[in-house]
Amino acid sequence: MFTGNDALFSVEQAIGRIRADEGQLDYTLQSAMEEAARLRREESQAFRTLARIKLDGLLRDKVIAGLDATERRALAMIENHREALEEISRRRDEAQRHLSEAEAAKHKCAQDLAQILEALDNLRRRTADRIQGDPDWLAARSAVEAAKRIAENADRKASLSAADLAEKRKPYEDDPLFMYLWNKKHGQAEDKSWYLVSYLDQMVARLTGYLGARANYAMLQEIPLRLREHANEKQRDVEASQHRVSMLERAALIADGIEPIEAQAEAGNASVKAAEDAVVKITAELRQIEAERQHAMGDDAIYTQAIELLASALAQKDLQQLYQDALRTPAKEDDELVMSIGKTREALQKADAEVSQIRAQIREMSRRRSELEGARDRARNSGFDSPMGNYGSAQDVITQVIGGILQGALRGTDLDRVLRDNYRYPVPRADPDFGGWHRRSSLPNPGGRGGSSDQRSGSGWSTGGSF
Repeated sequence: MFTGNDALFSVEQAIGRIRADEGQLDYTLQSAMEEAARLRREESQAFRTLARIKLDGLLRDKVIAGLDATERRALAMIENHREALEEISRRRDEAQRHLSEAEAAKHKCAQDLAQILEALDNLRRRTADRIQGDPDWLAARSAVEAAKRIAENADRKASLSAADLAEKRKPYEDDPLFMYLWNKKHGQAEDKSWYLVSYLDQMVARLTGYLGARANYAMLQEIPLRLREHANEKQRDVEASQHRVSMLERAALIADGIEPIEAQAEAGNASVKAAEDAVVKITAELRQIEAERQHAMGDDAIYTQAIELLASALAQKDLQQLYQDALRTPAKEDDELVMSIGKTREALQKADAEVSQIRAQIREMSRRRSELEGARDRARNSGFDSPMGNYGSAQDVITQVIGGILQGALRGTDLDRVLRDNYRYPVPRADPDFGGWHRRSSLPNPGGRGGSSDQRSGSGWSTGGSF
């Protein structure tokens, strides 16, 4: 069975493969940058030789000294940039290795816990089947059903009485004199009216028959309250009866040996949580390193600035005049230098083009990885990585979609749709209410999480009421 845990693990493995490819491209980029730097040193050296041959005295020393200083500065910029990329790549490769190990450990812990929870569910189902013939349990269940009938009847009466009250109290509430005296609490100790007002109120009360009406209205108000209290009392009787059933079921579960399996589930839960925490921590570290790497990879300005610095130094008037003079003179030594400079420049164009191409490949590879990472995070937030849920026969489809993203033909949203449409929710074999709700052992369940991609929350997948 291809579980949710298996599906997300396969996505993680694909992300790891992309990072490995990115690492290879990083090293290829470093080699290309080293080759470009070597060619620039070679070009500069040819111009130095040309200056030594063609120039004399102070002018030669001035030109060569300026070229030396510019070359050192430019090549130092390129080398520092390359070393920074190399260090970031090394840290990223190390973090990815740790993440792969942590993901594998989490996958194993989740699979182990799934087996324990399945054993727990099977035991509960067997116990539920066995207890069907127990006289005490049957009597307790009958008491629950009887209590439910009484409670339902009491609730119905309370509801009818409340509806009846709304109709019967309307004539009273439509009478302004009655409501005036009722709100003043006339005839009760709470009425603190002035003597003359009280005297007039008594006259109105005698004329309207208020005292008798007040008693009737008060009774109308009281009956629904008393009936609702009675209904609530009967509902508490239902809960007490259900508690009796739960206690019998729990005792049966204990007799059948559920406690050792529950202890294993508790330990398994702790292992999964620790493994998940490790993945979250390493993922955060890797995300930070990745941000540094993207910044460094995208920092073409340093590399471009170094190239332009060298190019401007080699383009100065004295050197270009030397180059043009060498092109025109038939001297063999001049021809060799000119040919060397020409070949070096052709090689430099190819080397610079290769650097640009590799950078573009790295950006595209990073985009594909981001597509997978986004789909992975969204699936985790939805709980689709549960080892209790599964994808039925959709393993090949999921694998093909992952491959399409790796090739750049598909997007992360395509994987979202496949994971969402093919996920099958875990269905416990045993009655979830069997044994009451003493403790819970859970695995993530779709819809049960919120917050960031790598934080766990929500109610989870329950093994059933007994745990």
